[in-house]
Amino acid sequence: MLKTILKPHGFLSIKLKITKSQHFVAKLNVNKKEGLFLIDTGASNSCISLNKEGYFSIKRKQDELEMSGAGNEKLKANPSYNSTIDYKGTFLVKLKFFLLDMDGINSSLSEQGSSTIDGIIGADFLKRTNAVIDYKSKNLFLKL
Repeated sequence: MLKTILKPHGFLSIKLKITKSQHFVAKLNVNKKEGLFLIDTGASNSCISLNKEGYFSIKRKQDELEMSGAGNEKLKANPSYNSTIDYKGTFLVKLKFFLLDMDGINSSLSEQGSSTIDGIIGADFLKRTNAVIDYKSKNLFLKL
């Protein structure tokens, strides 16, 4: 239903998968390398797992920042710059990711029987692309 409304207005449709932990994930390319990203409307910033820095050819800034998680926990993160995101060859945006240790997140996902992720797509990306999530059809629509 939403596809027929949004497509004529220049929206790109990305099929989402739902994990056993009930999270939506999408395969996206960062700097031309495919990864699995959790779609998190509650995350302010998009992040990439620290151990995927080389795989995605992330250009890191040296300053380390302290970020807040969903609880009271503080996370150490390194900002990056000039990463490109595309979907099946269609350029979406340039974005600053934050590199952080996602071992705890991936451990929790694995315990629930879900696939591990390479990163998180947060509100920074979702707002810039005027994202619409169709929960029924499991599609993410992005305005190009």
